[in-house]
Amino acid sequence: MVTDEKKRHSYVRTLCNEADRLSHLVENVLAYARLERGRPPARPETIRARDLVERVRDRLARRAQRDGMELVVEMGCGDAVAARADCSAVEQILLNLVDNACKYAGGAGDRRIHLDVSARPGPRQQLELRVRDHGPGLSADARRRLFEPFSKSAQDAARSKPGVGLGLALSRRLARDMGGDLWLDDRVPDGACFVLSLPLS
Repeated sequence: MVTDEKKRHSYVRTLCNEADRLSHLVENVLAYARLERGRPPARPETIRARDLVERVRDRLARRAQRDGMELVVEMGCGDAVAARADCSAVEQILLNLVDNACKYAGGAGDRRIHLDVSARPGPRQQLELRVRDHGPGLSADARRRLFEPFSKSAQDAARSKPGVGLGLALSRRLARDMGGDLWLDDRVPDGACFVLSLPLS
């Protein structure tokens, strides 16, 4: 009976995980289609960085836990720091980044995914949210076509990685729609680190 019960729990967990994956995939495809049709512009609001992270933290942590990963959040800015952001767009971007980290870094010895938040002074004052993993990093082929829609490297295809290659293309467009940007920080020695920047309020 115990074995049967464990099997049932395992089957249910697998079904739930696959349903989540499919839901996330459909969400990306629909969002990209809206952008292609000229969807209404983002609706940025002023929100404290800490509140923004708290709004998305639970969903990101659940996504990481689904693949046995751990989300580690580091707030490197004060409570008063605020950004101009469309919260639903930020959530979709960060979820895409965490989803990628789970897919590509799931076999790494260090199973942490870091979300580091900091404020950058200067002419273009920005809030930076960095999502970093400890996986194998990105090949030269993958880097060249990283933000192209429907692009998957030959390595991804050979490994049958799930997805259609829309997440990063969509995420960059959403970021720029808010007056921010999304890029790969290639100075990181191991794994992959993506940086989402948003204008400070």
